[in-house]
Amino acid sequence: MSIAAQRKRAPSIRGRLVIYLLLPLVTLMVASIWADHRTFVTPMYDAFDRALARGAIAIAAHVQPAADGVLYLEMPEGTPAMHPPGAPPPGPGGQFQPHRPPPMHFEPAGQPMAWMRLYPESRDSFIYRVSLPSGQTLAGDEGLPMAQGGEVDSLRYSDATYKHLALRIVSYRTKVNNQAVIVTVGETVHRRDHVVHRLDTVIGLSDGIQLALVLGLCLFGITMALRPINRLRERITQRQPQSLQPLPLESVPSEVHSLVQSLNTLLLTVRDAALAQQHFLTNAAHQLRTPLTGLKSQLEVLASESGDQAQQERIARLQGSVDRLAHTANQLLALARAEPSTHSPGDFVIVPLEPLIGTVADSMLDRAIARDIDLGAECAPAQVRGVHWLLHELLINLLDNAIRHTPDGGRITLRCGLHDHIPYLEVEDSGPGIAPAERERVRERFYRAAGSDGQSSGLGLAIVEEIARSHHARFEILDALEGSGARMRVVFPGA
Repeated sequence: MSIAAQRKRAPSIRGRLVIYLLLPLVTLMVASIWADHRTFVTPMYDAFDRALARGAIAIAAHVQPAADGVLYLEMPEGTPAMHPPGAPPPGPGGQFQPHRPPPMHFEPAGQPMAWMRLYPESRDSFIYRVSLPSGQTLAGDEGLPMAQGGEVDSLRYSDATYKHLALRIVSYRTKVNNQAVIVTVGETVHRRDHVVHRLDTVIGLSDGIQLALVLGLCLFGITMALRPINRLRERITQRQPQSLQPLPLESVPSEVHSLVQSLNTLLLTVRDAALAQQHFLTNAAHQLRTPLTGLKSQLEVLASESGDQAQQERIARLQGSVDRLAHTANQLLALARAEPSTHSPGDFVIVPLEPLIGTVADSMLDRAIARDIDLGAECAPAQVRGVHWLLHELLINLLDNAIRHTPDGGRITLRCGLHDHIPYLEVEDSGPGIAPAERERVRERFYRAAGSDGQSSGLGLAIVEEIARSHHARFEILDALEGSGARMRVVFPGA
């Protein structure tokens, strides 16, 4: 699995906190909506039931005995009576025509559904029935069901479905002229449902807004709480790769204090290991250079004193071996000094590339002429920020590698300039080139490519790689622009 995929899958601390806070907050909001619904809807239903009960009591107050003792319903003048929605209006002319003995108004039993509007602009209608305990209907709609049970002067509520309409009914039991009477009133539930829907909507919006505000405050609090960790992350990100100094522990949150301490211990361990390696290579190189210089001098004296041709050849081979050993010692020293951890930001200055190429080409010109190699340069003004002697060492190793692998009479070209405003340094040769499969391996220390003459120590391109890395540059191995050969290119970071 790639690092990008692992980073994509790993949730952040902020994401974890939001999830851990969001789940209980949503649960609390659902519980709050349910509790608010139960808290407000039950009293509201009770209020509707009380209003319905007042209607039943009001109708019961108009039940009167006639002269012959028969009970009838007295209705005041102007009482609205309406047929149910969608049903054909009863009576001639489409109006409800109750039989009313003057001056009172009543409705005898057997009339169609007697509907009334309790609220003028409401969709809710109300149906009633006045009956005796025996089931005889005195007025209203005789098919209206009654709520069961109850004593005199008691109210009983029930839900019922009548004529495909959902009703809330109340039955009021009372006595008129010592006769038991049951007044049942039913009301459609449109207004109740509408009020409940609006109430639930208001409760949901209110609790949703509260949840959003609480979540926003939580996110703000999480952001503020994570600021020390974010500052620590930025401090680590902005550090130079070669910086192995411990991180300061001031203002570090206690939750990550031990983590930073462990990281500091690791940094100190890596720094000590790098310094030990650097000191070893430096000391080894210095210790080798002194006896090698003396050995080379003694071989030169021995060669001048000896006249034997075979001995001269052996001495020449020894001198070549000593030269290669001295070259390896010098490269080990250069490799130790090229480590990024050995340089501070103050060592980096502005270095023009064009005069650097001229200096290196002049120092290697004799070697090129001795092998009839055409050494040229194609330079354009460019400058980089770096350590001058390291860049000089980088170019020396690139040119030395090119001379070693270019056949006699070949061609080497040094280039510098800007490509898309980015500075670069380049050495191209006409040698056999480097196969793509080996272009990564030749950067390794002490690796010799196939077909090498054995004169190389295998450190040249490793030194180039280290110096490029210390300058945040990119070392590329490409094909020659023309013909066979290799093109070594170092691309520096833009200004």
